[in-house]
Amino acid sequence: MSDEPQAVDCLQALERDLKQHLDFRPNAHSDPVEIYVLDDRNAFEHFLKFYFPELPPRRAFFLAQGQHRVVYTYSSPRLAEDLRHEATHALLHGSFGTLPLWLDEGLAEYFETDLAAADSERERIDHFLADLKDGWAPDLARLQTLSDIRQMTPRDYREAWAWVHLFLSDSSSGKFPLSVTLVEYGARPDRLKLSDRLVQSGATKERLLGHLRSCQSHFLAGGQPAGNPAVRLQDKTVDSSASGADPRGLLRRLRAWIGL
Repeated sequence: MSDEPQAVDCLQALERDLKQHLDFRPNAHSDPVEIYVLDDRNAFEHFLKFYFPELPPRRAFFLAQGQHRVVYTYSSPRLAEDLRHEATHALLHGSFGTLPLWLDEGLAEYFETDLAAADSERERIDHFLADLKDGWAPDLARLQTLSDIRQMTPRDYREAWAWVHLFLSDSSSGKFPLSVTLVEYGARPDRLKLSDRLVQSGATKERLLGHLRSCQSHFLAGGQPAGNPAVRLQDKTVDSSASGADPRGLLRRLRAWIGL
């Protein structure tokens, strides 16, 4: 397909970013992630209505049943973004199991853009700080109570991204504690309060706001123009018996992909 070189390149860039920013190593014992791309939006919407009528409209989604992980999407100008988001879900699920919703989505939002691209985070930071001017304030304790993807608003996605940005970008918290915490969580998810561990590392509202304002000042000092803010809802893991449907004849398999 014409999108295949771009899609393969974006997945390779995702592997690079996961390794560099999260010190992530995929589970070598997991089955490969299968990625399917439909020709266009109409074909994708028909596929969703037929096989997954319980899902709200979306551009892409990740499906997991046991060790079987599949990403579905369609060819569009935002294909790379959608593939990176859903492939992040798939890879993290294969190594750590089901993460808390806010962290699962925050990590997928963080890694959906090519982090090596200039000004890749500017629009998110500007949008987040605009929320603050409207009287909104981040609240990690509230965010942790969300357990259903349908509960999350665009602001919740931005906040989840912001907390992940703090954990992975701030020099005093750094990538190492989050990486180690995820590994520990994957080994014993029933005994480790992952969110509590992150809070103990210094995840306060004041620290988050100071971090993002510092990032914004850096962008302004560099004279870089802001992009057009774009926020989209994504899905986390969907456990559904409907996944037994045979996609052959409807989908084109991009590649079986396991990561690094």
